Amino acid sequence: MNKLLLENVINNGDLMEAVKMIEEVGEKRDNEFTSILIKHLGSTDSPILRNAIAIALADIRNQEAILPLINVLKHPKTEGSRGTLLYALESFDIVPHIVTITDLLDDNFEVSRHSFQLISGVANNLSSTQKEICKQLIKDKIADVKNENNRTFLLDSLRLFN
Repeated sequence: MNKLLLENVINNGDLMEAVKMIEEVGEKRDNEFTSILIKHLGSTDSPILRNAIAIALADIRNQEAILPLINVLKHPKTEGSRGTLLYALESFDIVPHIVTITDLLDDNFEVSRHSFQLISGVANNLSSTQKEICKQLIKDKIADVKNENNRTFLLDSLRLFN
């Protein structure tokens, strides 16, 4: 497979073939495709394609993928479909992006619990400044009326940063 072929399949909208090819790239951990995958990760509106790309990037483990994954995670178009993006981030060092991950603790059930899991895996590696910023963010979420039903979970999350 070559990069041009993958690019053409994605651009032509052949979703199933594109996903199949992307999965193959991930299985082979072919770093040569990283730039194309990153490009389409940010530009696609298809959650199916985005998730396939995220998993392939996680399999490839090229550090260049971290920031694009974080940026897509924060984008409003991924609201409601962030679980796979968080899964993909498990393959990378998320410590520099801990505030972004912490901000998702009041998202839907899957995303909030996955965020909790990611945070708990790196909590011992955080600086005191990062911990304080995250604690304040969670305290603000606890005070927000919209999080009334999540207060117990958010209080549990707060303990991760002690």
